[in-house]
Amino acid sequence: MAKLGDLFPDDLTPPAQGGKSAAPRPKAPAVNAKPLRPAGGGVARSTERTFVKDLVAGQEVEGVYLVTDASMRVAKNGSKYIQAAFCDKTGSIAVRHWDATDVDFACYKISGYIRVRGRVETYKNALQMIAFAVQECDGEGVNPADFLPVSARPLEEMEKEFDALLALIGDPDYKRLLTAIFADPDTRGRFLKSPAATSVHHAWVSGLLEHVLSAAKTAQAVCDQRPYLNRDLLLTGVVLHDIGKIEELDPGPGFSYTDTGRLCGHIPLGALLVERHIVTLENFPPQKRDLVLHMILSHHGTREFGSPVLPATAEAVALHYIECLDAKVQGIQSIIEREEASGNDTNWTDFARVVDGRIYKG
Repeated sequence: MAKLGDLFPDDLTPPAQGGKSAAPRPKAPAVNAKPLRPAGGGVARSTERTFVKDLVAGQEVEGVYLVTDASMRVAKNGSKYIQAAFCDKTGSIAVRHWDATDVDFACYKISGYIRVRGRVETYKNALQMIAFAVQECDGEGVNPADFLPVSARPLEEMEKEFDALLALIGDPDYKRLLTAIFADPDTRGRFLKSPAATSVHHAWVSGLLEHVLSAAKTAQAVCDQRPYLNRDLLLTGVVLHDIGKIEELDPGPGFSYTDTGRLCGHIPLGALLVERHIVTLENFPPQKRDLVLHMILSHHGTREFGSPVLPATAEAVALHYIECLDAKVQGIQSIIEREEASGNDTNWTDFARVVDGRIYKG
């Protein structure tokens, strides 16, 4: 097996544009023959758990991370490399694995654990990890909590706030609908723990709950300014608009999509979940059923973005803009915080899907 000094040459630098490196790239050793620790007199460094937030440029790392993205690319010189991203509960880091083989790539299972030996470097004002050797990790001895980002707010605090929000609903029909849905232990449990997305906004444990509570505060302020709005309907829509995400998203490490989620999407799944409860409620008014389902089905605003119908009531229009505002602003905040944590102190972020462009940080 290669010695550690062979794996960490002092002159290794990130590649220049066009897929060429400024210095020769070391060949990664076979990953399925021996453990990653060097043999003989080599001494492995930084082998204890190192969280992403604690990584610094020049640091040599050996540890386990969660794969959130991975693709095999071909450079202009014809060599293959892997472009990936690793994460844990503290953040994520871009990864490059030069001169990669298909055996290497097989270790990069999205939402799977990977053991890596590499070095952290700065490239375009941001940290990235250069992977030299990898092994697939079955998760034995791994604490899943180390890889699950969580809300900055305590769950107990948010759960109390959520119950207080439900208590604000004065309309007896909307109240009994919400009571029926959240009296189900499975639905309530998944709702309280679910992320709101896989990456764009509130992508952490209890992110869906945090998103709902934040949007509800904005909705109440809008209702105070616009008494014309039906407050109970709008708040019911806020609570239920993303309920389908408890079936769309897998809350395990990596926050991937379930098969059901990919096939159906959270908007139809949410409408179906609510309808299943409505049919169990005696004499639930048909018009109120239609209004609640319309809030869910139209909250993305346009068919282009997944809503089968366009908002057709004042409350549905308000819900669309309120939840979009909360999602986009939180998404921007998360991107800026991640870049700052990675050492990227430039005035502009990289391309951000949440705004379909780059974000000015100031």
